[in-house]
Amino acid sequence: MLKNHIKTSFRYFISHKAFSAINIIGLSTGICVCFFALLYVQFELSRDTYNTKADNIYRLVTDVKTPVGINYESTPGPMAAAVQATFPEVKIATRIFMDDMILQSNPNNAAKEEVAYVDDSVFKVFSWTLLRGDAKHLFDAPCNVVLTETAAKHYFGNADPIGKTMLINGQTRAAVTGIMKDMPYNSHLRVNMLFSMSTLIGPCCWNTNWKRFGFYTYLLLKPGTDAAKLQEKFPAFVKANIDQSQSKYSLAIEPLKKVYLYGKPRGHRTGSSESGSISNIYIFSIIALFVLFIACFNFINLTTAFSLKRAREIGVRKVLGASKKQLMVQFFMDAVLLCLIAFVLALGLAALLLPLFNQLTGTVIATGIFENLYYLSGLLLIAVLVGLFSGIYPALFLSGFKPINSLKGQLASGNGGLMLRKTLVIAQFTISIVLIISTIIVYNQLDFMQNQQLGFNKGHKLVIDYQFNHQINEHPDLVKQLMGAVPGVKSVSYSSGVPGTPNNKFQTSIMDAGGSYQEFLSDVYNFDGDFLKQYGIDVIAGRGFNRQIALDEKAMLINETMVKKMGYKTPEEAIGKPFKQFDATGTIVGVVKDFHFHSSQELVPPLAIRPADGFFTSLTLDITSANMQQTIAQIEKQWKQLAPGLPLIYFFQDEAYNKQYIAQQRFGNLFVCFSALAILISCLGLLGLSAFSTAQRKKEIGIRKVLGASALSITALLSKDFVRLVVIAIVIASPLAYWAMHTWLQDFAYRIQISWWVFVAAGAAALVIALLTISFQSLKAALVNPVKSLKSE
Repeated sequence: MLKNHIKTSFRYFISHKAFSAINIIGLSTGICVCFFALLYVQFELSRDTYNTKADNIYRLVTDVKTPVGINYESTPGPMAAAVQATFPEVKIATRIFMDDMILQSNPNNAAKEEVAYVDDSVFKVFSWTLLRGDAKHLFDAPCNVVLTETAAKHYFGNADPIGKTMLINGQTRAAVTGIMKDMPYNSHLRVNMLFSMSTLIGPCCWNTNWKRFGFYTYLLLKPGTDAAKLQEKFPAFVKANIDQSQSKYSLAIEPLKKVYLYGKPRGHRTGSSESGSISNIYIFSIIALFVLFIACFNFINLTTAFSLKRAREIGVRKVLGASKKQLMVQFFMDAVLLCLIAFVLALGLAALLLPLFNQLTGTVIATGIFENLYYLSGLLLIAVLVGLFSGIYPALFLSGFKPINSLKGQLASGNGGLMLRKTLVIAQFTISIVLIISTIIVYNQLDFMQNQQLGFNKGHKLVIDYQFNHQINEHPDLVKQLMGAVPGVKSVSYSSGVPGTPNNKFQTSIMDAGGSYQEFLSDVYNFDGDFLKQYGIDVIAGRGFNRQIALDEKAMLINETMVKKMGYKTPEEAIGKPFKQFDATGTIVGVVKDFHFHSSQELVPPLAIRPADGFFTSLTLDITSANMQQTIAQIEKQWKQLAPGLPLIYFFQDEAYNKQYIAQQRFGNLFVCFSALAILISCLGLLGLSAFSTAQRKKEIGIRKVLGASALSITALLSKDFVRLVVIAIVIASPLAYWAMHTWLQDFAYRIQISWWVFVAAGAAALVIALLTISFQSLKAALVNPVKSLKSE
């Protein structure tokens, strides 16, 4: 019996190819999109869950409240040891300091790597798998390094790297002491190399200075520890160790599993660990539900509508002795089998598109579709339920009709069924229009961020990262002279970094408008006298640096934001005011116009600029666009003479600045892809319904044509009902989209205004899409010979 039902279902699918294809494509696309959205959400929510001790690991963070605002910081060097010694609840406290350096095992494989300096205890806290090496002696000496498998393969090929050395920044040797597995992709921090902490600390004051931040301190608490009660003890600890006479310091702990999505950015010169967006999680979760809703209700809508065309089939079956129960089973079998076919097709699509999806997200979300069987099981259950639900109407309603009525084709769908279909069309297009409006706004915001006025010129800037190399810093004037003489190089300047790359934050005290020194923790850049002119940064009060003036060694520039934070009414009032920074004292000689040295997603923060030669690590060359490759070749030739052994590692400043927007760009690309597929599914549903509606009215169309109606008027007649539904959807969708996008834009310090034309454009696009979809069937019906339409069967 079951075999007979299946054979009958397949005969029905083959005889109604268009209906079957539309249903299968729509539902399979919806399931596939939902699967990918769930993969993305699950991956983001699973950050750091690979750590077996994750429930007991917390990140220790510092909030620094100064007169210029609150800084969300990491921790100072001595914090970890002091916390572990003070609080018995802390089993292990370990530090991680992010940095970057130029590494090579031979002259042909040099690369700039982001690395981490770590304490010996790091493997006792994090579940990183050590493959080779003595766990007790990995970091016994400065410049000991543990490589991941990927790094070992890159620098040493198939050779055994243990005991071999690598060259750091062209001048220092590092000994390889261990090999570990690559850190999981769902880790909030991910590097390919771990260096001993003593490589960084050395003889300097990192371990004693309580106001020099940059360390990520992670606490492994003893099982059963109440983290909230531990945090209540921190104020007394802070008061005993950190001077709070000017700035107020407070400590907090963030659960490791929440660091990625909920932890505040804790930046320093070398960047910060990766962070995510919980709002993006909500957005993609909603889109997944939207797409699945559209796909499922499209299927139900079309299945119930087209079931009315089976009137004569039902009559024949009943005359031949089919019972109501048998008819019900057949209808359910048809719907469920179609859903299962769509599910299998969705699996094939997912497997085919998974590499592309990983590429869009910028990480390896999954390597195979069967890694998340519980998601597949859930979607399979949904597919079966959709089939059962869509089979309810024909099973209960159609199977009960009398054979004589069925054979005459006298089946009415009723106002209830018609109203349900209209409601679902409105719901589908409401969602689609919300997504169209949102897509326009998302892309306008991303375009605005990348193209707004930044306050500096980022074009044609080739930046050489030389990592404080002494061969360069000991002869700054000679290097500038020789590099400036290369054909195609217009100007040369030194700095500790360039806009768009991570930089230092230091404690500085400046005399405020009230005549008192105010301590603050702010971004600090070190520039030479040519940097401001080269980057087109305006000095709006005072002057820039001048190497001919000896006192400029103790000079400082600040930006407009700093002027306002310090209480000065005009930039001119800040000129000549004294400052203190570490052991140095000096005066403010100029104020620069605010420029976006961080992402334009943030407000421009306070900035202090010093001309400290010893802190330079970047060389910016302003080059011409003509013969660029030849110019770079000449630069590399000159570089080999100036810094033998140090590879030329360079980047273009505009590309580096735009990298800050990669996460937003990926979000935008995914959003557009999912939205486009949701709209496609809605159109498939509309196409199917318009085909059904046209078929139902074929005799009416024939009569109208006989009476002289034109093809255009008939097309308009058949389209107007659907257009009316789309217009209603536009009215409903516009305020919903405005609210959603207004809320999303609040995360951006500099944002676009939502213009009226966006809603007009989205509405027009929805109408055009709907009309093109409907008109295909309407025009086809209008051109049919009326003799065929009026012929009685």
